[in-house]
Amino acid sequence: MRRVFLLLTFIAATACGQNQAPAPARETASTSSDACAHDATTFRCVKYLKNYDADTVTVQIPGVHPLLGEKISVRVRHIDAPEIKGKLPCEKEAARIAQRLVENQLKRAKRIDLKNVDRDKYFRVLADIEVDGKDLKAIVEKNHLSVAYEGGTKQKLNWCSRLGQVKE
Repeated sequence: MRRVFLLLTFIAATACGQNQAPAPARETASTSSDACAHDATTFRCVKYLKNYDADTVTVQIPGVHPLLGEKISVRVRHIDAPEIKGKLPCEKEAARIAQRLVENQLKRAKRIDLKNVDRDKYFRVLADIEVDGKDLKAIVEKNHLSVAYEGGTKQKLNWCSRLGQVKE
């Protein structure tokens, strides 16, 4: 199990570019206001605040009333990731790895956009999250840290077997 954890940590670190120099701070002053203009389904140039797990991110949306644009929780469209409060230790471990992957991607981003913004069945904000032109969902999927999810009943998934771990 430790070998699998180390392998997943290496994959997450490699995907996040941890072996490279840190990216420069987000360029807010030099970003054109036209390039960051919002429309009915897109919020551009949002500021990353934190993420609870790999599929729930909290952002600040500039140019939107604070009541609606500060500390907004956004659900990543089309994925379900392991739960931080999962029942099995390996699910919790996978959730922490996925959480760090997303955190590193968003912390280092020069630009984050929310596209196809909508509400899910629980009235949460649901969006495709684009990080420096790349789809966050694809990054998490590439690292085998999520499964497809379209908002219906979640499938029962054994993250331990998915990640090649033996249940303790």
